[in-house]
Formats: sequence, C-alpha cells, structure tokens
Amino acid sequence: MVTCYNGNFKAYFYSEGYLRTSCREFTLNNLANRMVHLTNDAVQKKAEDYGKFEPGNKLSYSEFQSYIDKNHGGLNVCFERDILPQIKKLTTDCFRASWGKMDPYKRFNTFECFGLDFMIDEQ
Repeated sequence: MVTCYNGNFKAYFYSEGYLRTSCREFTLNNLANRMVHLTNDAVQKKAEDYGKFEPGNKLSYSEFQSYIDKNHGGLNVCFERDILPQIKKLTTDCFRASWGKMDPYKRFNTFECFGLDFMIDEQ
C-alpha cells in the first residue's frame, strides 16, 4: 500500500503474501498456452483443472517453503531469507522509480493498494 499524507509518500509491504500458480505443469513447448504461462486468476479460474495442484491455485509463503523443501531440498533455499528480501528490494526500486508519476494530480491524504508480480527462478 502506498499512502500520501500532506504530500509525503510512504509505502508499506504486507508481511504475508501468496504465490499464484498454474493449473498445468510448466513447459516451454507451447508458449501460447495461457493456462501454463499466465497465473492470473481471471485466466486460471476458467480452466477445468483449476486448483489441480493447490486450492485456488495459490500458495502461502509457508506452503511455498514446504514445496521448496520437498522438491528442491538440496538447494538449501529459505523463502524468508533468500527470496523475500529480493522481492522487497525490487518493490522498493519499482516505487522509487515511479514516485514522480504516482499521483499526477498531486492529491493529498490518499492511499492506493498495489499488487506486484514476480517470477522466481534459480537465482
């Protein structure tokens, strides 16, 4: 959430987010397959196998950590230690880069909720 109070912007990061997932296994064979490559709920909920891997195609941070431990335990990756700090840094960079355009009408005493999308890979 971003607030503007008396012309001062401040951003807040909610501590418990979630990851949207796909109802189909990932593959690069067909990049046009929206059910594989778009995790947006408006797209996913139209699929017959919506929720196939997890309810509502969503994982909490702790559920994602369990997935990492089960499927990639040898990597010794901790979501809170290794991934979330990168997400917070990218979020900060994003809002700092767009501060000047956030409120083009220079309204005071306002707030806006934002959702950002990230792709997680091996790095």
